[in-house]
Amino acid sequence: MKIYLIRHGETAWNRESRIQGREDVPLDGEGLDQARALAEAFRRAPLTAVLTSPLLRARKTAELIASAAGTEVYVEPDLTERDFGSVSGRVVDIFNPEKYATDLEPLDDVAARVLAVLRRYANELPGDFAAVSHGGAINACLRALTAGTLGSGKTRLLNAGVCVLASENGALRLLAHNLTAGELRFSQARE
Repeated sequence: MKIYLIRHGETAWNRESRIQGREDVPLDGEGLDQARALAEAFRRAPLTAVLTSPLLRARKTAELIASAAGTEVYVEPDLTERDFGSVSGRVVDIFNPEKYATDLEPLDDVAARVLAVLRRYANELPGDFAAVSHGGAINACLRALTAGTLGSGKTRLLNAGVCVLASENGALRLLAHNLTAGELRFSQARE
């Protein structure tokens, strides 16, 4: 089974390098275009579901993908972005927000909650699925899955970038990261 872990499309705050955290910032025009390109890429994907963070930028990205793929959207609060505490809304070094605040959600906690959702659905769904989340949350997962080789503090994730995970016997393994819509390939189409 494959899991497509997707970062939402661009927002105005992304362009400003402003930490969004749990602020409900919508997609901008470029972000909508990115989400539409992802939707087109996933049109032929055999997805059984699209999960999403409840935040607007992720939900809109997920809705477009699910509509194109002909499947349902499930809102999962544990896919929400990392709580950046007092740096939320500020322009700070995204690779080292701990330098500016001590009230951030611990990376291990972020990874644990997001990966728990992915594992649960991998056990419950009959096939491949997508999950739309956020840069900080996905980077925490990459850090956990690669023993720190990738992820928080090291990897700049693209807006609308896709990470591909394999789920095998309850274990998750990273197959690819930062794929664009144009780089996605599916071995079989929906029926």
